[in-house]
Amino acid sequence: MKRLSILLLAALFTAALHAPASAGQDTPATGAGDVAAPAVQPGAGFEGRVVWEGQVVAGAHVYAYKSFDDLLNHRPSAVSTATADNGTYKMDLPAGKIFLVAKKLAAGEADGPPAVGDYYSFQGSNPVTVVAGVYTHVGFALVKKDSEPLYTENPDQGSGTLTGVVTYMGEPLEGAHVSLFLDPDSDFRGMGYSSAPPTRKDGRFRVDFLPQSDYYVIARKRASGAGSGPLTDGDSFGYYVDNPVPVKDGKVVKIEVEMLSKAGEIGKDDSLFRNTGTQVAGRITDKKGNVVKGVYAFAYEEKVMAHKRPSFISREVNDDGRYVINLSKGGVYYIGARSSYGDSPGIGEWYGRYDVTADHSVELKTGGRVDGVDISVEQILP
Repeated sequence: MKRLSILLLAALFTAALHAPASAGQDTPATGAGDVAAPAVQPGAGFEGRVVWEGQVVAGAHVYAYKSFDDLLNHRPSAVSTATADNGTYKMDLPAGKIFLVAKKLAAGEADGPPAVGDYYSFQGSNPVTVVAGVYTHVGFALVKKDSEPLYTENPDQGSGTLTGVVTYMGEPLEGAHVSLFLDPDSDFRGMGYSSAPPTRKDGRFRVDFLPQSDYYVIARKRASGAGSGPLTDGDSFGYYVDNPVPVKDGKVVKIEVEMLSKAGEIGKDDSLFRNTGTQVAGRITDKKGNVVKGVYAFAYEEKVMAHKRPSFISREVNDDGRYVINLSKGGVYYIGARSSYGDSPGIGEWYGRYDVTADHSVELKTGGRVDGVDISVEQILP
């Protein structure tokens, strides 16, 4: 009898080992304060190709960050698998805005600052929008980090100097505009804290009498020759690989900023202008009903439409003055138009706001389109 009892207990113990766990067993508990991560939706995210000097790059990774602070501190929320032999990648992400960077690091997949000899690309349209149910095409052209910033003595011991050369495909680039930003709050749009005159034929630039601080160095060259405005195909963009650059009192720091073609960086269409299915459209004219060339429409998610970049913009109006703003989702947006970009409207600029509603707002649902949002602009005079 005793032997039978022992055998029964052994059988029950073995059955318990192989039985499926009941609800709550071997499952991490979720505390009351835990916040569920945004759901990753298969079929939504980014896909594209990574290249260097026109050649596809295998073994690179694309890193996605929820904020610029995460980007700066190398805390990606997602990392793509290594790019294939043809340079392509694809990654699923939750809907919303995200910052993207592509890297090929000798150290491997783990995120970190690029070393000399590594490859890097900051997506010039950051932050970009993940649209639900859509793989947005975002390509990257890498730059190679060839050197560290070089510091030498500055005759002026009370301030610092930032100097260097802007290149494109390894050659000095003339006519590039170099801007310095103290922080990323404007997403590096607008004039920034300081700027250098357009680069000379040798691609060189120089900014003197800088207070000691860290500066983000951004270079742009627009095919039109303009100093401001959204970049379009044929324009060039440069984000210095070691941003931000420490400028020190009594020192001259020398760097090289490599530019990339806007078309090469993002493919044929910027994600800002890609058809999302949620759109505001209309026509922009002056007070007499004439089309004004070079203006575009913008949408803010907040009522205050100044001192910072808009959330969404259109391309410049067509010959009929028509525009389309693609939005990531439905909601209330505050609509206006202007001929410049970035800071508050200045003298000589064309500017206007949608005036059918008192607060210049338009409301629509995700997947909806509102037409006839016409805007009248006038030139700001002294």
